[in-house]
Amino acid sequence: MKLLLTSQRQYFYCLLAPYTLFIFRVGAQLVQQYSPVDFLPSFERWYSGALAYHWLLLSQLIIIIILTMTLKRFYAAKVSANPQWGKILIGVGTLYFCSMLLRLIAGLTFAQHHSWWGATLPAIFHMVLAIFILLVGLFHYQFSKSSR
Repeated sequence: MKLLLTSQRQYFYCLLAPYTLFIFRVGAQLVQQYSPVDFLPSFERWYSGALAYHWLLLSQLIIIIILTMTLKRFYAAKVSANPQWGKILIGVGTLYFCSMLLRLIAGLTFAQHHSWWGATLPAIFHMVLAIFILLVGLFHYQFSKSSR
C-alpha cells in the first residue's frame, strides 16, 4: 500500500490547515468580543459558556503555542517517530473527534437549545483540533520503525 504522506514536510503542510482554522476561530471570537463586525457570527455563536472568556482565551493561546511548536518541529523535520505516542494520539484524537461529532449532532437535533450542546461552532473547531491530533498521531504511527 502506497502511503499518501511520505515526509515530515508533507505532514507540516497538512497540519497547517487545522492550525490556520483554529487561529481564525480564536481571532474571530476575539474580534466579536471587543469590536464586532457584521460579516462574522456573533460572539455568542463562538462561545459555549463552559469557561469564563478570559480563561478560554488563555487556554486557546496556550494551545496555539503548542501547535506552533509542533509545526516548527515538523517543518524542520525534527520529529522522532514513536509508535506508542502514535497509538495514544490516534486513540485520544479519535475519542475527541467522535465525542465532538456527537456534540455537534446533538446540538443540531435534540439538544439545540442547550448552551453547551447547541454551540455548533465550538464543536466544529474542537473537531479541527482533533484532526490536528490525529494527523500527528498518524505520523508517529506511520514513521515508527516498529509499526512497519
